[in-house]
Amino acid sequence: MSTRTTDARSARWSNRALLRVPVLAGVGYAVAWIVSQSVGAPNPSIAASGTQLVSSFAGHSGQNMAMFVLAEGVAAVFLAVVVIAVTRPTLRQGSVRLPGARTAAQLGVGFGLAAAVMSWVELGVGTWLIFTLVPEGRAGTAGAAWHALNRVDGAKMFVLAVMAAALSVLAMTTPPLPRWLAPLGFLLAVALVVSGLGYVLLAPGLATSVWVSGALLVAFVASFGVTFGLREGGTDV
Repeated sequence: MSTRTTDARSARWSNRALLRVPVLAGVGYAVAWIVSQSVGAPNPSIAASGTQLVSSFAGHSGQNMAMFVLAEGVAAVFLAVVVIAVTRPTLRQGSVRLPGARTAAQLGVGFGLAAAVMSWVELGVGTWLIFTLVPEGRAGTAGAAWHALNRVDGAKMFVLAVMAAALSVLAMTTPPLPRWLAPLGFLLAVALVVSGLGYVLLAPGLATSVWVSGALLVAFVASFGVTFGLREGGTDV
């Protein structure tokens, strides 16, 4: 066997291994989100007072921390991996069907990474809330931190809406991504704007739409990671 043949096979195996990453990240994102909602953490109103929040969170530090770590920490890592993976070919090669695809890729990865950073900030604030403010019974500060946390979450939904719209345009203009992802992404963008307004305004009624936007977000990110990895790896989906 020649060195050239060995090198070619090694390169193919390396490429296949890399293409498994967005698939695993897409699935991991969905799993992290689903499990985070299943750990039994209390779910107080986004407009809850500090006293109500302390009463609700007291004695549930383990469940609360698990929810924050999974939803804001682990899921954010997987989100970052997916957006980098699906936009990388367009940003590197520039061989796309429409000129707007490169801009869409830049917006998709930029806003996706910004959302991930905002999630990590939320994880930090949540940790402070769970392990310091609640145990010490500092209701006033806890309430202010909770409201700030939810408003940041609302702002993050706006950021994710831009990401979803940009990646939808990318799906319409680049071959590795199926076009059916575009309608899902545009619907997600609208849903995120609605739920984001609810969180920014601390309006519980409007904020309940997060169950719709959350489900769509999980489906969208998971679908992007899985379909990209499988199609680039030579498997039609």
